[in-house]
Amino acid sequence: MKGRAGVGEIALTANEYKAAQSLGDDYWLYVVFNCASEPQVTAIQNPARLEWEALSKIDCYRIGADGLLRGTS
Repeated sequence: MKGRAGVGEIALTANEYKAAQSLGDDYWLYVVFNCASEPQVTAIQNPARLEWEALSKIDCYRIGADGLLRGTS
């Protein structure tokens, strides 16, 4: 279930999207728009079939030993 105060974008986590792909028609997404006023529930069977936009985010940062050692001098 995903909810929005008004009407706007909905995002799935990578795990939610993978579950939707794996389960197909057995996966349902319930979206509630206008939670702040007059809630409207929309049920979507197999949301993985829709045209989702993949977003990337930073999962971690890395630095080599040389960079660490230079930073300590």
